[in-house]
Amino acid sequence: MIFTTIGRTKRRRKNLARVFFVATVLCALPATSRALPSRLVLAVDGVAYRDMLALQAGVTRTNFWGHTYQRRAFTAEEGYFPVSRMISTFPSVSDVAWTDIFGDRPLSGYQRTYFSAAVNSMIAINGVTTTMEHEHQMDWQAQNGFIRSLGYVMPVHTFRYEMRGTDIYFWRTARKTDTFYAYLRASDDSQHLDRDIFAVLCELDQKIQKLRAQYKAREGRDLEIVILSDHGHNHAGRGIRLKADAFLEKAGYHIARSINGPQDVVLPVVGIESWVEIHCLPSEAEKLSQLLCRLKGVDVLAAVVPGQTNRFLVMNSNGERADILWHPAQNTFCYVPQTGDPINYRPVVEAMTRNHQLDADGFGTADAWMAATMTNQYPLALERIVRGLTHVTLNPATILISLDNRYVNDFWLTDLGSRLVTCRSTHGGLDDLCSDGIVMSNFTPTHDTSSDRVAAQFGDFADVKDFRAMESGAELVTKKEQSLARIPHVPFDRQYQQLSDDGLYLRIWSPELASLDANAPIEAEIIKVRSYFTSSSRKITFDQPLSFPEKTLNERVYQIPSDLKLEPSGEYNISFRVKDKKKSVRLSEFDFHADQNGRPAPY
Repeated sequence: MIFTTIGRTKRRRKNLARVFFVATVLCALPATSRALPSRLVLAVDGVAYRDMLALQAGVTRTNFWGHTYQRRAFTAEEGYFPVSRMISTFPSVSDVAWTDIFGDRPLSGYQRTYFSAAVNSMIAINGVTTTMEHEHQMDWQAQNGFIRSLGYVMPVHTFRYEMRGTDIYFWRTARKTDTFYAYLRASDDSQHLDRDIFAVLCELDQKIQKLRAQYKAREGRDLEIVILSDHGHNHAGRGIRLKADAFLEKAGYHIARSINGPQDVVLPVVGIESWVEIHCLPSEAEKLSQLLCRLKGVDVLAAVVPGQTNRFLVMNSNGERADILWHPAQNTFCYVPQTGDPINYRPVVEAMTRNHQLDADGFGTADAWMAATMTNQYPLALERIVRGLTHVTLNPATILISLDNRYVNDFWLTDLGSRLVTCRSTHGGLDDLCSDGIVMSNFTPTHDTSSDRVAAQFGDFADVKDFRAMESGAELVTKKEQSLARIPHVPFDRQYQQLSDDGLYLRIWSPELASLDANAPIEAEIIKVRSYFTSSSRKITFDQPLSFPEKTLNERVYQIPSDLKLEPSGEYNISFRVKDKKKSVRLSEFDFHADQNGRPAPY
């Protein structure tokens, strides 16, 4: 959760009024006769497996007057198959989980405030106004930053707005595709703010029932529905604030934004969470882990063993320790208790040994471990810990901590602000309450799975929106970064091998480029951000794009000049223009940082 204080200004109220006015007008317009998608994929943020399972069976509640009533939704009578578990990433948070679900390149950090190793600094970007790749791929999501912010104040009303937007844009989709993708994020906000998730989901069910009925009347067939979530929710109450910073400072460490020595520790914090990421010198990982497992509120702690990239330690609050061994080529794992059994996996190892699922050295495949631990308190722990410390972000933490659900990690000012509202639930931890999301449908049975496997049940979500064909934008890329995309959605995802191993590239896209010659020069201007003195800009012309076998008319890839040097760790803005006939057309811009050597840092 990203907690934001909303200023009630006249301008924002006017913006909200305009948005709802447009939505109302669109609702009143007649439907078009274009072919409609045959499938609707709903990415519903933060819906827990245990809640959907209970709702399918029926949940008995008591109202204000003491009368009991039952809520049921997404039932077999409506055509839905039983809900399955979808085990999230670790940490079990939205950005990394949705990125994993859709097989996109890993993001720069676990959250939108993160530590960049290349820049050696903590970087913060606005989590409300920015849009990640998985969000761009949606046919519908609330893009207005003010509407998103309302989710932290009026979550149920915001969720209704998202449902209405999904309905409107589904009927009016202009994209020729068999699947319509919609992202509903306020279901997560609703639980953070202690709203009734069963009531929220029942409203969603009713909305979908109406949509299905209208669709069948028009198309003569049932609309296929897929519902996914990215993680669970612990519903554990407000939670006691973890005092990690004070604990570390008392032990002689320095809470910093950069790592310049063994005592420097970086702790990026966003919102109210049940996990902690810690960045420090790798050589300090083991010593710091031994210390942190005694911090009140820690449940399970994991770290890379210094000097051994394929060995990871895992500890609990009692100081028990085990090692996780990983063979990357085969993606096999081994659990080796050292002192005690911190995640209670010894019975799992014994059962897998009896079933001949481990080799002579104790290694088992990721799928075998998944099957054996799916219903464990810490599901898929070995694989998720390893991926959390290596793969799910481009700047992995040195140490990841999963908290006891009675505790939360937040910034002191956020904690103070949260006292003004009711906060009763969060997520992010390794345990099943935080990790167990959902996958379900009305046209095919689903099975228990994980965030990196769920796409295989639905054709790898091959027809998500290619937003680069419709929008203007740009980014810095490397071969290593691009190689981490699991599912190739666009041509560049399949052709990145042409990049050099150590090269840095500019990827720029716009509908404007489709009508121009491939060698039409693009003018770039680089300006230092937040400069207190007059700073001259630097201009570069890009006119020799890389040539790929599979052409993409609206996209260009250029190599960044090797002699481009900037102020080390400085923040910059780069903007682009292209000449179209006699006029200059502005394409896009983005901010970036220079690394410690003055080269632009892609992440």
